[in-house]
Amino acid sequence: MSARRSAMFLSAVALAAALAAPAAAPAQDEPETDAGEAEDGAPAAGPASARSATGAPPMAVPADFGGSLQVVRAPAGTAGAAASAAGGPEIFPDARRVWMSVRDTDPVPIEAARRGGRWLCSGGCAAQTGDPGQSPVGDQILRSIKLQTPTLPLPLTVWGRLSEDGQRLLDFDPVLLGRRSYRHVCAYRPVAETARSPSGAPAAPPSPERVDACRDNRPEPPPADAGELTLGMQWPKQSEMADFHYLAIVDSCGNARVQPFQRTFTVPVLEVASGACGRPDGKVLRVFPGGGWLRVTAFNLHAPAAGNVVNATYRVTIPPLENLVESNPARLLFPDPLADDLKVDCGPMPIAPRADPGGPPPGSARPPGPRPPAAARPSGGAAAGQLQGGAGALPAGAGRRPPAAAQDPSPPLAALPPRRAPAVDPSRPGPQPLAHGAVVISPAPLRLGNCRIRLTGQTKHRLVAPLALHVSLTRTDQMRGGAPIELLQDGTWIVTPSSAEFPLPPLAEDFDGDARLRLAVFSDPLSPLGKVVLLSDAGRVASSLRSSEPGDPERARRLVGSVAIHSVPLCGEDNFETLEAAGSCFRAYLTVPAMLATLQVTRAPWVEKPLVTRSVLSAVGVALAIDRYDPVERRAFPVAAQLGGFVQTLGEGRIGLLGYVGVAPTVPILGSGGNTTSFGFLAGLGLEYITNEAGPDEGLKPAAFLSAVVQVGQAAPQVSTSGRASFGTYAGE
Repeated sequence: MSARRSAMFLSAVALAAALAAPAAAPAQDEPETDAGEAEDGAPAAGPASARSATGAPPMAVPADFGGSLQVVRAPAGTAGAAASAAGGPEIFPDARRVWMSVRDTDPVPIEAARRGGRWLCSGGCAAQTGDPGQSPVGDQILRSIKLQTPTLPLPLTVWGRLSEDGQRLLDFDPVLLGRRSYRHVCAYRPVAETARSPSGAPAAPPSPERVDACRDNRPEPPPADAGELTLGMQWPKQSEMADFHYLAIVDSCGNARVQPFQRTFTVPVLEVASGACGRPDGKVLRVFPGGGWLRVTAFNLHAPAAGNVVNATYRVTIPPLENLVESNPARLLFPDPLADDLKVDCGPMPIAPRADPGGPPPGSARPPGPRPPAAARPSGGAAAGQLQGGAGALPAGAGRRPPAAAQDPSPPLAALPPRRAPAVDPSRPGPQPLAHGAVVISPAPLRLGNCRIRLTGQTKHRLVAPLALHVSLTRTDQMRGGAPIELLQDGTWIVTPSSAEFPLPPLAEDFDGDARLRLAVFSDPLSPLGKVVLLSDAGRVASSLRSSEPGDPERARRLVGSVAIHSVPLCGEDNFETLEAAGSCFRAYLTVPAMLATLQVTRAPWVEKPLVTRSVLSAVGVALAIDRYDPVERRAFPVAAQLGGFVQTLGEGRIGLLGYVGVAPTVPILGSGGNTTSFGFLAGLGLEYITNEAGPDEGLKPAAFLSAVVQVGQAAPQVSTSGRASFGTYAGE
C-alpha cells in the first residue's frame, strides 16, 4: 500500500507540472509584447498597463496610467535592449540638463543611478510615451497653493478655492511679498555629456565616480515678509502604487526635487517675478506669474512598483499667479507694517534729499564716458547667487519689472558712495511710532492742523496698488452718549508710494488744551478703494472677497497701530515726545492770592522795636507760580514757588506794598488739570514799602509773613516752560 501511495503522489506532481508549464511561457513573454507595442508607437491602455510579471501579487484594482506623459516598464527584453542602445530611459526627461536636490532620503543611490550606475533600468527598459499635452488627470494632481511667512501662524491658501461653476480661483496675488532665500540648499549638477563612438552611436555610460552626499549649509534667517509658496499635490488615485519609493518633481527651467513617495505631498516653489528662468541651480523649483507646468514622476530604483512598472510621469499645469483678465482681479498681498513704520509727526515737512553735486539730476540720462568699476561680486559661486538675481527673481519688493541691470545702464548702487543719514537727537521731540504707547504734546499744533500720520520704511516702495487704511481720532477723557467723542469725520486713508501721509485736520470742536486723545490706524481690507490686503487680514476676509454679497467693511477692520496723545497745557512741546522723555514738567502760571489772615513781622534798621501786624481780609495780590506737573496723572507737586506782590491794609491809615518770594500749596479744590484754585498757607520773605496817610512814610522794610490764603489760578496753554516758551503759535523743530 505504501508503494502504491508513493507512485500515485509522484504521478500527481508530474501532471501538475505538465499543466503549469504552458501557462508560464506566455506570462514571461507579456513584457516583451508590451514593450514591442510601445516601440511601435501604440499607447498602452488601462487594462494593458495592469499586466504583472511572474510572481507579482494580483492587484484588487488595476492601475490606470491614462493621461501620463511616460510609463517605463521592466524587465528589459528585445525592445529594452534597443532602447538601451539609443540611450535608454532616464529618471528625468533630460538628466544632462537638470539640476537635482534630494530631500528627506538618501541621495547617494539616486545620484549614482543618474550618473550611469546600476539600477533597475541600467540594462534597458521600455518607455511607453503617452499624450505630451495637457491632461485632466495630471492637472488634478495640483490641489492647492499656499503661502507661509515667519509672521503667519498658519499657511494661507492663495489658490484652490472653488467658484460657483467649480473652477479653482486665485484668491491672492503674492508678488509684492519678499522672497525666501534657498541659497543654503545643496544640489547635484547635471550629468556630463556621454562620449560617442567613432560610428556616432553613444558609447556605454561610464561607471559613476564616488558619490558623496550633498549637505545643506546653514539657512539664512528669513525676514518677516519673506513668503514661501508651497504646492499641495496628490498622486492620482487610479494609478496609486504602494511600492513606489521616490517622487521627482521637475520644472521647465531645469530644476528638480526628489523626495520619498507619498500620495499626498508638498513642494516649495519660488515665484520668478521677471518671467525668465535664469540659470538653473536645483535649489528650488520655479513658477511664473503667467503660469507654467511641472513634471511629476513616481519611480523606483531596484524593484518595480507593481507588475513591471518602474516609473510613471505626469504633466501638471501651474495656474497663473496673477489675474489680468477679470474685472475684479485677485487682490495683492502686502506685508504688515512694522511697529516703527507708522509714525505721527507735527514737525516741519521732510525735505527730499538733493542729488549729488557731481552727478546728473534725478531722471536724466547718464553722461557719456567710461563707467566707474562695478563692485566685486560676493564669493560663493554662480549657483549660490542665482536665486535672487540670476534665477530671474527680483529683490524683495521689486514687483514685476525686469531686472535692474536690464533697465538702467547706470553703475550699480554699490559703486556709488553711501549717503549719510541725517543725525537725529533722540532726546528731542520728534515723530513717534504708533506702537500702542503714549506721547505728550502741546495743544497748539493740534489746533492749527500741523500734525499728520506717515507710512515710512522701505516696504512702502513695493506698493504698486492702493492700500486702504482707516484713521480714527477720539477723545477719551470725555464721553458723549456713553462713547468716546470721534474728532474725525472722514478717516479714509488711501496709501500709495507717492502719497503716504494722512493730515490730521485742525481740532476745534470738542477739543481744549487739556485733553486725552487716542489716535488709531485700522486696516480696511474690504474697502472698494483698496486693491491690496495686508497679510494678517487675508485669512479673515478671503471668503468675503470672493462672496457675491459684499461684507461689512467696518467689521473687517483690524487695529494696525495706535497711540495715546496727552495734550498738556504748559507742558507739551510743539512735537510729540514719549512719556519717558517728557516726564514731569515745570509749568508757570499766574495766580491771585487773597489773604484771609496774615501774621507779619517787619524790622527797620532805624527802629529797634519789631512791628507785628495781624490783619484779616486785608491783602490781595498777583504772583507767578512755578510747580512741577505730571501730565499723565494730571497732578502737580503739592508745593509751588511763587514770585509776586500784594497790597495790604495795615490799619491806622497805613498801606503796604510787599514784594515777596514764597511757597504755597497747589492742591486744587475745584476742578482738575489746569485749574489751580487752592486753599492753604502762603509763606514768604520780601521787602515792603509802607506809606502813611496820617504821617510820614515809614519807608522800605524787610518782611516775613505767614498767611492763610485762597488762590485762584488757571494754567492756560499760552505759556510753557518745558524746555522753552511758546505763546500759542506753532514754531516747529
